[in-house]
Amino acid sequence: MARILLAWELGGDYGHLMRFLTLGRELIRRGHEPVFVLRELTHADAVFGDEGFRVFQAPIFTANVTGLPAAIGFAETLMRLGFLHPSTLTALCRAWRTLIDVIAPELAIFDYAPTALLATRGLAVPRAMFGSSFSVPPRTEPMPIYRWWTGEPAARVVASERVVLSKANEVLARLSQPPMARLADLLDVDEAFIAVSEDFDQYPGRTATRYWGNVANLEKGVPPPWPMVGAKRIFAYLKPGHGHFEKILNALRAIDAAVVVHAPGVSDLVIRNHTAANVAFCAAPVRMADARRECDLGICHAGVGTVEALVTAGKPVLALPIHLEQLMTAKRLAALGAGLVVEPKESRDYVRLLRRLLDEPSFTIAAQAVAARHVDDAPAARVTRIAQRCEELLRGVSARGVACTAST
Repeated sequence: MARILLAWELGGDYGHLMRFLTLGRELIRRGHEPVFVLRELTHADAVFGDEGFRVFQAPIFTANVTGLPAAIGFAETLMRLGFLHPSTLTALCRAWRTLIDVIAPELAIFDYAPTALLATRGLAVPRAMFGSSFSVPPRTEPMPIYRWWTGEPAARVVASERVVLSKANEVLARLSQPPMARLADLLDVDEAFIAVSEDFDQYPGRTATRYWGNVANLEKGVPPPWPMVGAKRIFAYLKPGHGHFEKILNALRAIDAAVVVHAPGVSDLVIRNHTAANVAFCAAPVRMADARRECDLGICHAGVGTVEALVTAGKPVLALPIHLEQLMTAKRLAALGAGLVVEPKESRDYVRLLRRLLDEPSFTIAAQAVAARHVDDAPAARVTRIAQRCEELLRGVSARGVACTAST
């Protein structure tokens, strides 16, 4: 039996937890001990509560960095996470190293955890990245921009990487580790598990890349409580903080469809005001295996796991991205023709959008075309392959086919 660390540092929502749940269960089935270090514990008990996993709080950067323009790439995201402040970053790295000492894993798996990657350089434990394509960016120099559909000045990307690399190398010196030659070296691990399909890679155009596919647990949750009223069915996973939340709910009440809404943290008042003969709210996470099979349309904020789960079941999506990572996924969805996108701060006629998605066959046809490419590849098979690869890493077989050693 091996002890395996699964650490999550950045991001939010259910996706990280559901991926970890699926992999954690498979590792236990194979006789291993997964130990989780999580960015936030808000939904941890709802997802992990009956599993018996050991869970730790991750060391995270909590200060508010001001005066920076909107990030255009990975380096400028790191600037907001303590990578401009070597003293603070060193403290975070030492905290991660302390956790490694306490947990004593034989393999470390990181889901969007750049500080943990920096902290564990040089440690005698094999390492892997695991997560969406956004959290496993291409290892190029310079690294790619986020808004690939608009373009950004290359000189700014290069300058930002130079600054962040210098600060990170200062921290490595304090940790008695060799410097990195380029910022992309931060991602130098023994394996990179990109847990999405190529269709939904937020960085389109990668080469020589293996996509492991969505492994989120689709069976966790409760069956969707579909109302009896409505010619079609809509599943909506919404955030109450979205600027058009109640406007969207009003549109859903006006559509001839049975609607199930999962909106974590929604108030009782909103539920009372918007529950209708065709609209039901579900407080618990909905079982996605049921929702994606039974619905005709999905609505979400373009989390890549939710979008991929719906579209690979042949269901179109109305995407309402809130932040940049979600917008990158939404742009891939639109390019596939399998849905419509309402960008942040954009105002739209939601009734008209919903009717288009339900009545115009092109969206469903495009989603079914994607689903046809994935019909023989179930999440259970994907997580089995990932767990098998983890066992290879435990035996010392790196992605380069040689023994796993220190990362630098």
